[in-house]
Amino acid sequence: MSHQITLSFWSGASKSEAAKKLAKVFHLQLEKSLNIVDQLCQSLPWRFDRGIPDHQADTAFTYLSSLGFVVDIQPIEGKIKALSGAVFMAEAPEKEKVPVLEDSYRFNFCGDGRTLLKISFTNLIKMVFSIGIYRFWAKTNFRQYIWSQTVFMGDPFSYNGTGKELLNDAFQWGGVIVLLGLINIYIMFNIGLEESQKFFELLCFIVVIMLPVFLVGVWKYKISRTTWRNIRFSFRGKKMDAFTLYLFGGIISTVTLGLYWPFFKIKSERFWREQLWLGNEQFRFSGVSKEFFKKFIIAALLTPLTLGFYFFWFIADLKRYLWSHTHVFGATFHFPIKGQDYMKLKLANFFILLFTLGMGFPWTVVRNQKFLTENLVLLGNLELNHIVHEKIVSEAFEKGTLHR
Repeated sequence: MSHQITLSFWSGASKSEAAKKLAKVFHLQLEKSLNIVDQLCQSLPWRFDRGIPDHQADTAFTYLSSLGFVVDIQPIEGKIKALSGAVFMAEAPEKEKVPVLEDSYRFNFCGDGRTLLKISFTNLIKMVFSIGIYRFWAKTNFRQYIWSQTVFMGDPFSYNGTGKELLNDAFQWGGVIVLLGLINIYIMFNIGLEESQKFFELLCFIVVIMLPVFLVGVWKYKISRTTWRNIRFSFRGKKMDAFTLYLFGGIISTVTLGLYWPFFKIKSERFWREQLWLGNEQFRFSGVSKEFFKKFIIAALLTPLTLGFYFFWFIADLKRYLWSHTHVFGATFHFPIKGQDYMKLKLANFFILLFTLGMGFPWTVVRNQKFLTENLVLLGNLELNHIVHEKIVSEAFEKGTLHR
């Protein structure tokens, strides 16, 4: 028995290196191999026109996957089955005409602005009558609606946090802030105004460098309260790792006048993405800093010359790159947005908020979610049967962890 090999997407580290190895494996010309990789980046599949022996199937799958290819190997009898539709095209197909592959899994958002406005208005009324205390329950209600309306493979996400948890945490941090404020007042009246100013500046500096630690606490809480198909997400990053990463990254970026930022960005994304788990399945990130450095330099030059408009293209490139190098369940995310699409979204949201005096905020939230879910797709053969629920004792439950 022989097997047919189909490649449906590529998200490796080096396109030229992947093309060279692909050409060597399948005895292709380098130009054709580069063309194949380019097409795969646009979610246009390629199938090898000859079968491979049964004993080579596992080896081929492992090797090609290590190069960043999304691989599908199926046993066949007889001739190789032709792919439906043209694989190589002179121009990229229209977005709405791109076929949905059998091994692609899409997200969906079912919420609407009117319902979210009702929730927001009810929350506002209750916050007014509770002198702001209800804001913690309001935030929880907001998240529960957004999560429940976001669907993957026909099943919605769910958010299980509570307003009481946020309130308890606010009291803890509120107590710390009040204590520091009293100390500052004591210094001002008993030591001097100048010393009080220095103490306040020191506190601000400490808060800034400790922000990564707070963010880990926030992320741990939100992720630990998120489930899909009754399987809980978890974030296992350590606070000290985040503190070290952002401290040195910030210092080096400042010293190099921002040139280190692309390297710092990829490192920070690796931290946030690779510490994310769904049950016992860990997310992976294969981004390489030097690949994005050229785009950063181009953006730094063109953004001022285009009065800032090129920044939308740069952010679209960044998001597209980060998602295409994020992997889970043996599959890879794909987020093929364009700069002009991202610009239209953000400018439209701005004018909605402007002309509605902020009342259109629920609609901008819905537009953002729909933009994300309509473009985000997971490509590959998902190994969902290997996922099991793991009981994780999250640091979000520890005393003093910020829940916001």
